[in-house]
Amino acid sequence: MDAPKRRIVGHTLYSAHLNEERTVKIFLPPNYDEQLTYPILYCHDGNEFFSHGRIATIAADMILTGQLTPCLIVGIAVNHERRTADYSLFGERNDAYIRFVTTECIPYIESLYKVKHDPMYRAMAGISLGAVVTLELSFETTHLFNHMALFSGAYYNEVLTYASRIPTAHATSVFMLVGEQETDVETPGGHHDFLKANRDMKVLLEDMGLDVTYQEAPGTHIWGFWQRHIPEVLHFLDRGWKESST
Repeated sequence: MDAPKRRIVGHTLYSAHLNEERTVKIFLPPNYDEQLTYPILYCHDGNEFFSHGRIATIAADMILTGQLTPCLIVGIAVNHERRTADYSLFGERNDAYIRFVTTECIPYIESLYKVKHDPMYRAMAGISLGAVVTLELSFETTHLFNHMALFSGAYYNEVLTYASRIPTAHATSVFMLVGEQETDVETPGGHHDFLKANRDMKVLLEDMGLDVTYQEAPGTHIWGFWQRHIPEVLHFLDRGWKESST
C-alpha cells in the first residue's frame, strides 16, 4: 500500500492565559511511527501556513522524495481580531500569548506526539508580526528552539530598538526572507519600508552571533510570495536538523 501523502490532525485547547480556545493543526509525516521521534516546526498564523502556504502538501512531497527529514509541523491558529494584541511586541495580550505558547501549547503537543525534546530539533516560523513574536520567543525563553524562519518581518523602529538591546539569542540559526517590493507596505499603523527594516534586523542578528541565511527576492507582502519560498525554508531546517545528528 502506498504511504499516505499527508495526514493532518486538529486539536482545540483552552488557554487559561488568553481566556479562549485555540485550534492547533498538526501535520504528521508519511509513515509516522510512534516508535520514533521527530523534529518539529511551530508556525504562527497556523491555518494560513496550511491553507495559503500549502506547507503540509509541500513537506509531504519533499519527505516522500527524500528531500526533507520526516518532521511534524504545527499550525497555531491566530485570533484575527486580536492578532496585533497577541503578536505585537507591546501588544496588550502579548505576554499572555507568550505564556500560552510556552506553557500550554508546546507542552500539550509534545505530550501527545513523538518529537525530539531538544531545541536543536525544534523550530519556529512566522510572517510579518508573526516573525516578531517568533523573535521575541527566542529572546525571552531559554533554549526553547534553535532554528527560526522569519518571513517579511514587521520590524518597526521599536522592535529594532528592542532587538538592539538583546546581548545574545538562544537560537543558533535563522532564515530571513523579504520581498524586494516591500518598500511601502500598508499596515494598521501606516506605511512602512519592510525591506530596509529586514536589512537592519539582519545586521542586528548577525551581531548577536546568529548564523543568518538572508534572502531578498522579487515579491510583495502576500502569501503568494511566501508560499513560493516554503521549500527553501524546509531545506534550511533540514540542514540544521541533519547537522545536529552528526
